[in-house]
Formats: sequence, C-alpha cells, structure tokens
Amino acid sequence: MRIMTSNIWGDYFNNPVEDRQDLLYDVFMRYQPDILGFQEVTKSWYASDLLKRLSAEYAFAGTEVCNNINFVPLAYKKDYLLLAKGYERLLYTTDRSKAITWAVLKHPEEDKVFAVCNTHFWWKSGPEHDLVRTENAKQLAAVMKSLHEKYDCPVFAFGDMNTVLSSDVFKVYAENGIQHLYDLAKKKKDVSSHHGDPQPDENGKLRGKKTPKGREFSIDHIIGMGDGIQVTEYCVVEDQDALDATDHSPVFVDVEVN
Repeated sequence: MRIMTSNIWGDYFNNPVEDRQDLLYDVFMRYQPDILGFQEVTKSWYASDLLKRLSAEYAFAGTEVCNNINFVPLAYKKDYLLLAKGYERLLYTTDRSKAITWAVLKHPEEDKVFAVCNTHFWWKSGPEHDLVRTENAKQLAAVMKSLHEKYDCPVFAFGDMNTVLSSDVFKVYAENGIQHLYDLAKKKKDVSSHHGDPQPDENGKLRGKKTPKGREFSIDHIIGMGDGIQVTEYCVVEDQDALDATDHSPVFVDVEVN
C-alpha cells in the first residue's frame, strides 16, 4: 500500500492553479498512491480540474466539509471500503486551513482495517509558535490513539507539520508510541521535503529546483502507530514536474501491515 502526502501550494503568491494542475495530476498518476493527503486546497483548487480528474480513480474524505473550505481533504482508491471519517480544526489557532481529516478504511483484497489522518500544522517561526505546533501534535496524537483503540488497527498520519525532526513535536510522538516511518524504511531518500518556491523563468513559467538540504530540514512527515507496520520505501519525490508545481515535494511510503 502506498501512502502519499502533498502540499499542493495554495494560490496565495501569484501562482495560479491553472498553471500547475496538470503537473500535479501527472505526478499523482505516475506514482499511483493508494492514499493521498493534500494540504492548501484552496477554493481555486476545488474549482480546478485536479480533483475532478482524480475522481475517476479516487474517492474523497473531507471535501464535503464546510462548503469546500476544508484545506486538508484526503483521497483513497475507490476499491478501498470507507468505514468511518471525520474532521476537526486544530486548536490554538484561528487559521481555518490548519486541521485534521481522518478516515478508517478496509483493504480491498485483504481483511485488514487501518486508519489515516491528514493534517497541516501552524506555520510561523519563534518559540511561541513552536508551542502551538506542540499542541497540534498532542491533538493529532489523541486522534490517532482514539482511532487505534476504537478500531483496533494501525493508524498512519501525514502532512505538512511545519516542523523539523529536532523539535518537541517528535518528543510528543515518541511519548505516545508513534514512530516516524522513515526510521522503519528499508529504502529511504535523505533529502528535505521542502525545496522552496518555484521561480518564473524568462517565459514566465514556474521552475523549481532540487534542494541541497538534507532530511533534517524536512517539514512534511509520515508517521504511524500500531504493531506489524513494515515499510519498504520512504521517498521524497524530486521529479521536475513536482518541483515546478509546488514548494513542497510529495512524500510517499510503501507499507505493509501484518
């Protein structure tokens, strides 16, 4: 099973979605994630062709929330069975884009149930903002533990957590029995998930560049809770169309649950 997270870069910075929707669609079709979490899904993204085109293969959780102002919906291949879903805003911030969308799914070919949580944490820098992200992590951990206990299944969470590995966010995860799936992966890519804003070239087309920074600067993460999780690969996507489409590289894991 492949789980991917992708901050698709909201159209706040003279970066219209029309110029980038085909690039992202091609990336998603190339890598074919079973579960796909989005961040920064603005109204322009909802009105674009991206979700419409993806709906040929994917069903969605969270797109129905609050008249399409859920910035963190998730998608799953249509052959998975949806058992439950939910949404909640992250506390300690009035930013409505910071939230959690979750779903409980059943594998189409095996009698295996698992839960997924897609999220986007608070973003500003400074000690007071670090505290907000720590509270975001506590809220996410509580959601994960609740799903784990109620459905007796592994829980995966992913998204733009706006924090690096050395932060207190990962202490919260460790205290709650949550693992970073990078640490379990047999094959892994040691590069930052954030490569910076693509810049217009001489023709006005946005062009992104690979980052020279290592994994310690990543702010997009995939974590998990529960027994029997095996990770084959943890990958940061650096294909040129992905670099051109957004400031965050998509990240995916290939996992098995025993």
